[in-house]
Amino acid sequence: MQPVQSTYKTKGGKHYEDRKNHSKINEHFYDNELTRPAITVSPDGGCGAYGWCSINEIWNASGEKYREINLCAEYLDRPIFELAATLIHEMAHLYNLVHDIQDVSNNGYYHNMKFKATAEAHGLHIEKHQKYGWTVTTLAPETGAWIRETIGEAGINASRLQELGTTKGGSKKSKNRSIKYVCPCCGTIIRATREVNVICGDCGEPFEQA
Repeated sequence: MQPVQSTYKTKGGKHYEDRKNHSKINEHFYDNELTRPAITVSPDGGCGAYGWCSINEIWNASGEKYREINLCAEYLDRPIFELAATLIHEMAHLYNLVHDIQDVSNNGYYHNMKFKATAEAHGLHIEKHQKYGWTVTTLAPETGAWIRETIGEAGINASRLQELGTTKGGSKKSKNRSIKYVCPCCGTIIRATREVNVICGDCGEPFEQA
């Protein structure tokens, strides 16, 4: 059984497929060395996060376990080059997880030189954030050219609307077992059921566990 596959129609009428693009990037930049993750799309809860890579293998398909790379649904309509930068950023974390390379510190929020080295060896340009280290991510010029030639420039013609409020009803509130994270810049709060590395899409700051 294949991991999760998400397909979207682009603004040019073509189809963007997360798993296929991950496979192309894995082949071109990693010589197919990366383990296969489950590629998912889910809401960020209104926090502005672009994506994450799970620390542990949290998916099980036909007895095989997978880590998760998630692209947040609210921000799918960004330019394709930004989406690719997010995906390749998370793939760099995946590479380091598989190879037992500690690429973050300070409870997972400070990106160190090991992350920069892996990311820049696999198609990214990384700049240093004053507080959170080597986390500011863009595509290297040659990667942008490869994305344009291989995947195209059309962005995804869909995104999830931000939630404006809660639904009405009388159901009991479920027991909260989630982990609370806070953006140190804007104060946005998110919750997750597992440890995640998430960057605020509005501020560019990694969320801190509260």
